[in-house]
Amino acid sequence: MAQEYKLKGVSSLALQPGEKQEVEVEGLDAKVLLLNAAGTVQAIACFNAKTGDVEDAPALNALPVFKATERDGAVYITGDAATIKRGNRTPNFKCTKSGDDKVVVVGGGSGALGVIEGLRGGGYQGAITLISNEGYLPIDRPKLSKALLTDLAKLQWRDEAWYKSGSVEVVNDEATEVDFGAKTVTTKSGGQFAYTKLVLATGGTPRLLPLQGFKVLGNIFTLRNVHDAKRIVGAIGEKGKKIVIIGSSFIGMEIAVATSNGNDVTVVGMEKAPLERVLGEKVGNIIKKGVEAKGVKFYLSAGVDKAEPSASNPSNVGSVHLKDGTKLEADIVILGVGVAPATEYLKDNSAVRLEEDGSLKVDEAFSVVGLKDVYAIGDIATHPYRGPGGEGKFVRIEHWNVAQNAGRTAASHILSPNRTPEFYTPVFWSALGAQLRYCGNTMGSGWDDVVMQGDPDQGKWVAYYAKGETVVAMASMGMDPAMAQCAQLMSLNRMPSKSKLQGGLDILTRIPGPRLAALSNIWQARHVRNGRVHELGKTLHNIYGPVVRVGPNEIWFTSEGGFKKIYSAGNGYEKSGFYLATALIKPSLDWRLNAHFPDTLDFLSEFDVKRYRLQRRLIGPLYLTSNIKKFESAVDGVIEAAVAELRALNGAEVDLKEWMHIIAVECLGAVVLSWSPGYIKNRSDGGTSTHSYLGWKRKSVFGLFPTITKMSFYSRTLGRAFSNVWGLTYKTPKNFKTFFTPVYQKASKRIASALRGPRQPGGAKTDHRNDLLTDLIQLHKERPEFNETYLRRLAVTNFGAGHETMCSALTAAMAMIGSHPDVQHRVQQEVRHTTTTTTPAPGGGTLTYDNAVRLRYTQASIKEAQRLHPVIGMSLSRKVPASGLSLHGYFFPAGTTVGCHPVALHRNPDVFGVDADEYRPDRWLQEEEEEGPARVRAMERINLTWGGGSRACPGRHLAELVVYKVVPALLREFDLEVTAMPAEGEMMCYFMAMMTGVKARFRPVGMAGERKRLVV
Repeated sequence: MAQEYKLKGVSSLALQPGEKQEVEVEGLDAKVLLLNAAGTVQAIACFNAKTGDVEDAPALNALPVFKATERDGAVYITGDAATIKRGNRTPNFKCTKSGDDKVVVVGGGSGALGVIEGLRGGGYQGAITLISNEGYLPIDRPKLSKALLTDLAKLQWRDEAWYKSGSVEVVNDEATEVDFGAKTVTTKSGGQFAYTKLVLATGGTPRLLPLQGFKVLGNIFTLRNVHDAKRIVGAIGEKGKKIVIIGSSFIGMEIAVATSNGNDVTVVGMEKAPLERVLGEKVGNIIKKGVEAKGVKFYLSAGVDKAEPSASNPSNVGSVHLKDGTKLEADIVILGVGVAPATEYLKDNSAVRLEEDGSLKVDEAFSVVGLKDVYAIGDIATHPYRGPGGEGKFVRIEHWNVAQNAGRTAASHILSPNRTPEFYTPVFWSALGAQLRYCGNTMGSGWDDVVMQGDPDQGKWVAYYAKGETVVAMASMGMDPAMAQCAQLMSLNRMPSKSKLQGGLDILTRIPGPRLAALSNIWQARHVRNGRVHELGKTLHNIYGPVVRVGPNEIWFTSEGGFKKIYSAGNGYEKSGFYLATALIKPSLDWRLNAHFPDTLDFLSEFDVKRYRLQRRLIGPLYLTSNIKKFESAVDGVIEAAVAELRALNGAEVDLKEWMHIIAVECLGAVVLSWSPGYIKNRSDGGTSTHSYLGWKRKSVFGLFPTITKMSFYSRTLGRAFSNVWGLTYKTPKNFKTFFTPVYQKASKRIASALRGPRQPGGAKTDHRNDLLTDLIQLHKERPEFNETYLRRLAVTNFGAGHETMCSALTAAMAMIGSHPDVQHRVQQEVRHTTTTTTPAPGGGTLTYDNAVRLRYTQASIKEAQRLHPVIGMSLSRKVPASGLSLHGYFFPAGTTVGCHPVALHRNPDVFGVDADEYRPDRWLQEEEEEGPARVRAMERINLTWGGGSRACPGRHLAELVVYKVVPALLREFDLEVTAMPAEGEMMCYFMAMMTGVKARFRPVGMAGERKRLVV
């Protein structure tokens, strides 16, 4: 029963058209996607975003759509709990028939199901009768030849109750006559069924061989229905049979593969290569080689003479004789020599004209030519083909998805005769040892050339079939994204020409970008290895526009639309294989080299979305600003110590990044562990920042080669070799000491102490430290789901994830403010006139966080620095989900790696203004301008400073606490003189990006001597 459910954390329906938001449903273990589709905000559990409906076969179930209501500062959806939790819905089918309209569907295959569901789903209220001679309800027929399945529970799409709920009368009988004048169908048992609309979907009848022995001997089979499959499976029995398959097209080849395990299988074909008529000799031989690897033998260019009986059982077949005298022993013979349109019941009907092959000629709505209110679909329909090269020529296509789509087209025409039928690209797949994918059609135009790409020996190839310059079809193995892309391009009439493909154009290289990038990730890896990724994003998008190919399967976007599609929560774009290189722990690999990580808490590299969401929910409250603020005093202590040491330097030149790293690590030590690594006292971070940055160089290159990364987990030799080839190997300096060792030791000791029972020897003493680790230990005690592994991991992760993030943000802010004297002057004026915690500024005390965030110009200066020099220097890459991505006139199939390069995105003039390359903090202070507030909101929204979507940085608020307090504190106490700052293109940047090579002097306020200004 439908009822209202509140959406967690949503207070309004203020979504722009096209915007989406994934939200939890209170009281249910479920989520919905809240979206604005065509101006209406609603929730869905992704087919048609406005209705949730199926838009193409072979999908049958659609997605539920729920009414969304805003009330009293909250948002509610209305729906049935079971449907919300299930996440999909069967089409709108329940119906009590009414009126005089009657649709009769003759045939029980895919097309018939498409008609019935299309009618009821479209609101048809009239009677529907399904007449089928198969003895069961419509099934997933391809599974018969691909796997010889016989279990109706696994084959039938819908059960009997389903049809009854939609008032569909199912008649298990065979149509023998149609009176088109009287509009009646007569069946074999004498039944008569009147119709107002008739859909003929009787499919095909397997062809037989009119040769000696084939009509009289047993154990000779055809395969069309479940009964046939059961007979074949029964004859095979315990295997070990000699099976001869006559026919080397798809049915024969699929059966050969399905029966090859444990049997002696031979295929006889008239063609020079299997599937030659459809795929050509070259591709057919590629398929043949793969099937031969399963033990199947072939006799090709062969003619069959006769079948002879078995010596042990003369009623059954014993051998097949070829015309060249070859004798093939056979316990079982299976015929796969094609099908004929099953229209025997119409052959003597004077009201209809059958084509030469026995089919019915139909128009684009599948209405039979010359007959009123009669439709023909599936194998019996010869219809005009509007795909590439088709030009409306009449063809008959025996594809499962064509039949179902034809059924939906006919249903749509019955419901709305004036509606123009939509073109859909014919698609099919075949189990031939590996999965063959095919789209398009050659029957309308034929083909005169084949363009091959890929490596057949590796099982990854694409074949493009062309008539002249027009590519009319394609087949592929191991390249599924190419087929999905081609199907979409064909439907849009945007397939590349044959010449372009012959020139080496990959189907995705229609997308602009460097030519070498389309061939290998090596092109991008060279730029990454050289530390040039900061400039790379800007340069590529300036040259090629908002969509750029940077690898064979990787695309970057710099548009607002791209950002929203990829990073909006709930869109299904999960992390790419790049993040294997950043993993904290070695995964296990299965035989397909799929990585499986243990549940140890690794926010950056977690691929298990459910696990990640749980972890984020558990720690979320601890990392909110409201909780983090209680650690201000710890940060204040670090700031005061840093100011004292910098003052003592008396304006000496320092490495800005190193000092910002010193402060970042000290702040983390104080906040997380109430501990100091001694960096401020030593005026050095011991080289830890430089050493860690070299690690990011290595990770950033490895991330572009996920397979190498996986293999290196289990072969150090391979990892070292790859590192040496790419120049990624680096040595740890003598006497180098990382701060991670004491962090791990101290955290482990405290955790072990806190978790020991107080009555046990060495039991925990009362710990009065007020730091983040104390909160994490308490969370573990209160929430068992936050297990000890999570606790120990996160205690260290605060440092691992935080020290470079804070360092990068602090360095960018101080470098940009310090290198722009006018900006620094305004910041100092603002800071020095703001009350501190203890004494008036300047001269002591630190700003509270609450006061710091009210420093509007200072805040704007920090935001602007992070915009131009974000923490992440490479694309935050994601994988396109199963639904694919349509954007900027391109279609990107599932599995394509996509993302936004933060540096390029943040310089998009459409979002950040025509001067987006300039450092201008005032762009964040436009409240008084007419459209200013909206522009500022857009800049804050289309922003990757702290990551994107549901995978944004968990420690953002902690980092902001430090940055927002440190920057004004330092600029209150010092005049910052940037003495050296390399050009952007000369700074080494990797996935983790920092402004390296910046030198500066912290001159105490009032220090004698004229300040030197760096002109930049």
